[in-house]
Amino acid sequence: MNSIKKNTFLLVLMFLSTSALIAQSISGNVKDQTGTPLGGVNVILDGTSKGAVTDFDGNYVINDVENGTYTLSATFIGYAKFSQSITIEDVDITLDFTMAEDAQSLDQVVVTGVVNPKSKIESSVSVSTMDVELIEQASPRSAGELFRNIPGIRAESSGGEGNANFNVRGVPISSGGSRYFQIQEDGLPLNLFGDTSFGNADNFLRIDSNIGRVEAIRGGSASTQTSNGPAGIINMISKTGATEGGSLGTTFGLDYQTSRLDFEYGQPLENGLSYHIGGFMRTGEGPREIGYQGNKGGQFKANLTKRFDAGYVRVYAKLLNDRSVMYLPMPMLLEGSNDNPTFSNLPGFDITSDSPHSAYLQQSAGTNPFDGGGRHVNDVRNGNNPVSKSLGAAFSFDLGGDWKIAGKARYSNNSGEWVSPFTAAVGTVSEIETTARDASNATGALVYSDGDRSAFNPSNGLAQIIHMFDVTVDDLSNFFSDVKISKKLSDNVGVTAGLFTATQNTKIGWQWSSFISEVKGGGEARLADFDGFSRNGQYSYGTPVWGNCCQRRYNTVHNVNSPYVGIDADITEKLNFDGSIRFENVNVNGTIANGPTSQDAYDYDGNGTIEGIEQVVPVIAGSAGQIVNDDYNFVSYSAGLNYKLNEGAAVFARYSSGASGRAADRNNYGTDGKADVQYDEVSQLEVGYKKRLKNGVLNLTGFMSNTDEGLSNELNRSVGNPFKALGLEAETALAFGDNFSFNGSFTWTKAEIDGGDNQGNTPRRQADLVYNLSPSYNFGENSQHGIALSVLGTSKSYAQDDNDLVMPAYAYFNLIGRAGLTKGLSLVLSVNNLFDTVGITEVEGNGDGAFGSNRLVRARSISGRSSTLSLQYKF
Repeated sequence: MNSIKKNTFLLVLMFLSTSALIAQSISGNVKDQTGTPLGGVNVILDGTSKGAVTDFDGNYVINDVENGTYTLSATFIGYAKFSQSITIEDVDITLDFTMAEDAQSLDQVVVTGVVNPKSKIESSVSVSTMDVELIEQASPRSAGELFRNIPGIRAESSGGEGNANFNVRGVPISSGGSRYFQIQEDGLPLNLFGDTSFGNADNFLRIDSNIGRVEAIRGGSASTQTSNGPAGIINMISKTGATEGGSLGTTFGLDYQTSRLDFEYGQPLENGLSYHIGGFMRTGEGPREIGYQGNKGGQFKANLTKRFDAGYVRVYAKLLNDRSVMYLPMPMLLEGSNDNPTFSNLPGFDITSDSPHSAYLQQSAGTNPFDGGGRHVNDVRNGNNPVSKSLGAAFSFDLGGDWKIAGKARYSNNSGEWVSPFTAAVGTVSEIETTARDASNATGALVYSDGDRSAFNPSNGLAQIIHMFDVTVDDLSNFFSDVKISKKLSDNVGVTAGLFTATQNTKIGWQWSSFISEVKGGGEARLADFDGFSRNGQYSYGTPVWGNCCQRRYNTVHNVNSPYVGIDADITEKLNFDGSIRFENVNVNGTIANGPTSQDAYDYDGNGTIEGIEQVVPVIAGSAGQIVNDDYNFVSYSAGLNYKLNEGAAVFARYSSGASGRAADRNNYGTDGKADVQYDEVSQLEVGYKKRLKNGVLNLTGFMSNTDEGLSNELNRSVGNPFKALGLEAETALAFGDNFSFNGSFTWTKAEIDGGDNQGNTPRRQADLVYNLSPSYNFGENSQHGIALSVLGTSKSYAQDDNDLVMPAYAYFNLIGRAGLTKGLSLVLSVNNLFDTVGITEVEGNGDGAFGSNRLVRARSISGRSSTLSLQYKF
């Protein structure tokens, strides 16, 4: 009996020993998509009690795992759940993996426009984030179309790729561009000023697959965290290759001519290195019929990151050389009353698919403002042609002892040109002939400028005067740097001090000219000459209808030094305070020649004879022009409180006072070189609520603002108004199971002009309500198929500050369908403006002339329906 007990004991002991021998371990390292280790991640084996939590360096170990097949899952607040099947067979397993951020999570860490990076729920700012999936769902063809998906931002994205007009939360702008709104790329501005005429920041931005995510703040600490962006910041953050992978995509137009190739790839290397490269190449006519290839060029971006135990260093570069068509206000039929108008097509001209561009209108001639009035000839097909060669670097290190340092710098050699036809007047042939003849003293009968030069007799009886906006961007180069150091004074209090410096060149020349053209679509509008006077449809080397306003030369340099300091304090476990102050110090010098120095006879073609068109030629020559020598400074500040009601909800309040300096061409200067208005001020109050829902998030923000804007230049007129606004902004992201999701936002704004002749009126182009609704549904065994819809809408607005003419409300639909063919390979159908909606974004004046019982007007609509088919491979 004792022998049996002894043998049984030995058998059990041997069994336990064997079990111990076959029990293995699973270990690894967890990082985020930037390659940063994630501590505190819960890693478990589903269906067991075994698991671990990653340490500070992202490492985990699960011991005593018996042979078998398991599903390893990892969860971490602010990140999508990670799951992977693993099999244990008598050996230890090492599994390193990367967790993807959940763009809509309140726990996502924000780096844009905050004193110190922190989660959304802990930040007293209104911030929105778009990841790659949301960007793809928006299917944007330009930065303006992408930004329309962000709450609080109204983007007039009807003009093509670049030169869009933006306002934020009722902080409008009397002229074009984005004076109070800063566009960044990897944390630094693209241009010091958002409203440089024909040099807007978004001209030098192209949307492609290099973008990893977009962060946008409205109001908040933007006043102190960047220069010239008190109303908000949008930061385009590039992929860095911390996770191996890439994509290829080729796109073709189904109902218009376009062809595009996108590519990107990145991966980690040995010794802490990682890299990412990518870009695009394209050619095509564009979504409107213009009669030639208007979109042509591409972009290439690259970055290399070296990670150390205490931080990282990154270098990056960009080469952009891209031509895109710019669409300016064009002829339309205005029917009905000013309170309830309808903007319609003219005979032979479709306002959603046609343009004043034409195969017959491909050359513009004028005088060069930079060489004393020499001949300048430009190819209209160049359109908006930004050329940027950029080199930058960034670093961040933990110095120990609760000290941290971070910085970034970038030099961009920017140049290019901007040329597009603008309908300066539209009417019957006789009306246009009289207007052009009286302004230029032209002689001769109107004849077609091509063929047998027969009498000018368009089939619809209409003609237009074209002012060619011909601009040379000789130098918009800039250098930016931003270095800050942080110290944690205690467990609850931290302070950050930094210095932003900038140098911005602005060397731009205007050499505008005038043509007469048919009003005809399909890129087939022919030009007209005054027989014996005009040349190739061009009847003036200036713009006589506008008093030859638009021969100009700007050559200035802005230098900025902006120290700033911020404090972040946890007053209690739930209540956080952050405040910051910025000191802006600006010097600007150079020269401006704002208009021609002479308008005399000029032998433009050098044949020794002064011909008709050469009798009055505007020229900038001789003196340097107006001297600019100005210094100014101002102080911006911001303070906010954030209170966490619980782990799923928070409220916040913030007051900010900031200002924005002016681009040189948006100002007037005295004989002493001092600006009439050196900067414009904005004050803002906001109160918000952030809530984590069972299946998503909800953000609500109420806001008030006052904008003190002085007189400004817009082309050949002076504009400027003080404004006030109040409103409500709402944003939500919801998930219904694993397949259906919904993102939506709306912004209601009551904006008023707060002074001058139009006091109490609504600022022009400012709608009370803008909204975005974006449902999506994925299906298939691996959710490889999907369909997504986005609805972008706006209530009515007014064409001008006098509120005489309404621009009607509209909503347009974008549709994206994805079919997964094999693993990683998809066929994607994108339809922009599915129902071919007319959406008016800009009107010149309040209606120009009669056409039957209705009126002719010059306006701009969103482009009509356009469809593309893409073959995309992600690996």
